Amino acid sequence: MYQGCNKTALCSQKTIAEGFYELLKEKDYSKITASEICKKSGVSRQTFYSLFSSKENIVAFILSKEYSFNPNEECKCSGNPTLRELSRGFSSFIVQKGDFIDLLEKNNIIYLMQETLYDDFYCCNDSGLCRIQLPHDLAVDFIASGLTTIAKHYVQRRSEISCSQLEEMIYVLFSGELFS
Repeated sequence: MYQGCNKTALCSQKTIAEGFYELLKEKDYSKITASEICKKSGVSRQTFYSLFSSKENIVAFILSKEYSFNPNEECKCSGNPTLRELSRGFSSFIVQKGDFIDLLEKNNIIYLMQETLYDDFYCCNDSGLCRIQLPHDLAVDFIASGLTTIAKHYVQRRSEISCSQLEEMIYVLFSGELFS
């Protein structure tokens, strides 16, 4: 995926992502072709492949630009978020981004959200989320996997679960109260 700062390339990247997202709303991920993406976005195949190597790259781009979760920003805290703040912030995030998460889940590409969450939390090395002696990458993978699974189950049952119930579920699962 293109990581440079050329304004034309960045604009084309955004246009391709928007075109792809529109296609994803219309048809299955597995049936979307590079040709369709190019046609919908109004770009050449050469431009497409110079900016993205695959459809997965486009989804990763969309997730990183529009659907990333920054624990400190989303939890509206100045320092390390508490578990309660994290639960509140992530439940609100899931509810707000539910339509896109639903598309990921229906197309069996929710694992891309997990990878993005892993990156989001890994960058918060000093977040204090893990207070016991574990390798940071193990703790972050546990958090990203758990939150992704919760997001997946929420979009499958969103008519049955309120934001406050979702917050409480996250809190209980991550606090260890489940095993008390």
